[in-house]
Amino acid sequence: MNWIARLFVRAKHWQIFLLFVVAFAVGEFPVVGNLTASANSPEGSAVALLLTEVATVVAAWCFILWLWSLGSFLNSVVPPALRPSNRFFLFSIIYGAIDVVLSIAVFQLIDPRWLLVVIPLLIIGLFCVFYGLYFVSKSLVMAETGERASFFNCLGPFLLLWFAIIGVWFIQPRVNRLYTEKRARESATEAAAV
Repeated sequence: MNWIARLFVRAKHWQIFLLFVVAFAVGEFPVVGNLTASANSPEGSAVALLLTEVATVVAAWCFILWLWSLGSFLNSVVPPALRPSNRFFLFSIIYGAIDVVLSIAVFQLIDPRWLLVVIPLLIIGLFCVFYGLYFVSKSLVMAETGERASFFNCLGPFLLLWFAIIGVWFIQPRVNRLYTEKRARESATEAAAV
């Protein structure tokens, strides 16, 4: 696990919540001021719109990075016999990160022919985000129980991840507990080896 994943996995729920709120709010508050100040200026409106798009991408990437960190960690904690392959999960995360930028760019297009080309790509991106949420929720349930998880077992964590601004208060403490347990097992193994 790299340092970014460790940072997100070890973080407390309130720290992740603040990251989400700050990533969104820091970018959006100046934009609201610029929109009202630039109502008469087309150039000012374009700058405000660009700032809004950049802030939206940064906030979405924070969420995607958190999701990737949880998925990577939880998949490593799941018992090997139950561990799902994470290849499609990694593809989904990368595609989702690219799709955020693509979807922002689509809203700037004026030519409807481009929309016909891009809309299927956006639908695939939405599917990838849902798969990422499902993968993390399923991995969380399997890591906690040590048993296979059905979709209905994963539905609660799935919804908490979907509404991350609320769900982080419930999901992150569970991840912190699993991380602490994993570190304790690793320490015990190292102590026994010496």
